[in-house]
Amino acid sequence: MSFVDAHIHLADPGYAGKVEEVVENANRHNVFCMLSNATDYETSLATISLAKQYPGKVLAAVGVHPSATTKTETFQLDKFAALLDENADWVKAIGEIGLDGKYTQDERIKNRQQEIFRFFLSKAEERNLPAVVHSRQAVTETLNTIADFKVPKILFHWYDGPIENLQLFKERGYWISIGPAILYSRRISEIARAADLSIMLSETDGPVSYRRLFGDQLTQPSFVVEVVRKIAEIKGSNLELVRDQILSNFQKLTWAE
Repeated sequence: MSFVDAHIHLADPGYAGKVEEVVENANRHNVFCMLSNATDYETSLATISLAKQYPGKVLAAVGVHPSATTKTETFQLDKFAALLDENADWVKAIGEIGLDGKYTQDERIKNRQQEIFRFFLSKAEERNLPAVVHSRQAVTETLNTIADFKVPKILFHWYDGPIENLQLFKERGYWISIGPAILYSRRISEIARAADLSIMLSETDGPVSYRRLFGDQLTQPSFVVEVVRKIAEIKGSNLELVRDQILSNFQKLTWAE
């Protein structure tokens, strides 16, 4: 039985000195692969390094999280372009990138988010890479921006936006990822119920913690097993069918075999 973690941050300080433990946890619980996302230039470098250390088990996504856009200087974008050129065989996605309404307290921040989001969408388009997108409180703006580019594949990570968009996502070939929040959030459960299984993926978003579920336990890839189990319950389907479809979706997103 193979599971996948389509969105984790292995280069985050929360996993410092613990990545080997996390990879071992993935192996013990049949988590086939993890797509490790970056949040800035430094974590992009570290994520690529982890992909080289754990080939096939860890896939690297590079990018700048919306919360880090004001700390990312223009010269660093040039460094990202070089990083992508130098590591073309290792970078499997662009992420985590996107827009976040929580951080747009003024026009300067909003504009900077857009500028950097567009930069990375252009890189995904140029390199035919999937993009892992953050869209909290900014789904409409995110969709409008994506429409200006020809990015081959889009994953809306931890999607909690309008259910009405799910049909549009299916028509456009976009995916959404569902995490442990499905175990306590009515909203995420409603999205999982409404979404077609063909566009769904499982994630942890580690090291984000889920204290109400797992206490102070470090967020581990094995958590996706419970996510998939819950999706199967909501869908009225068996675990094997849901697991296999999610694995297939992940392979289509990342070209991972």
